[in-house]
Order: sequence, then C-alpha cells, then structure tokens
Amino acid sequence: MKIKVNPKAKANFRPNSARARYYEALTEYNGKTVEAFTKHCQENPPSTPQRGKLKGQPEPTAGWISWFNRNGYITLENK
Repeated sequence: MKIKVNPKAKANFRPNSARARYYEALTEYNGKTVEAFTKHCQENPPSTPQRGKLKGQPEPTAGWISWFNRNGYITLENK
C-alpha cells in the first residue's frame, strides 16, 4: 500500500509532539509504501515514549498510520 498525504488537511499539532513528528515523517514518505515508512521508523524513530511499557523504544507504526488515515490526514492506496 502507498501513503498519500491529503494536501488540504490542516496539521495543527503541538510542536515537537509525537504526533507532529510522525506526521512530518509521513509527509516525507508521500507516494511511497507503508513498508518503507515502517522500516524508516524502526531504524530512525521520529519519537519514542518517555514512560510506560514502550519507554525508549520505537512505537508500532500501524497505530500512527491508522490514526492519520482515520482522521483524514492521509489515505492508503493499493499499489
């Protein structure tokens, strides 16, 4: 699947928040595959949790992709 960033979406996220950093990473992967984005985030996580079970580890990208897709910031297209 390919990531398609919605150019009309207004991304008003808190600066330097995890959401803002993942959205910035998604915009860099506009038109590229979900697999490429996931690989990039595992190697260079945009943000890591500061507490909890995943403290200091990369988060699963599936949750971020789902959230941005559900809220209209991106769409996922079959190849």
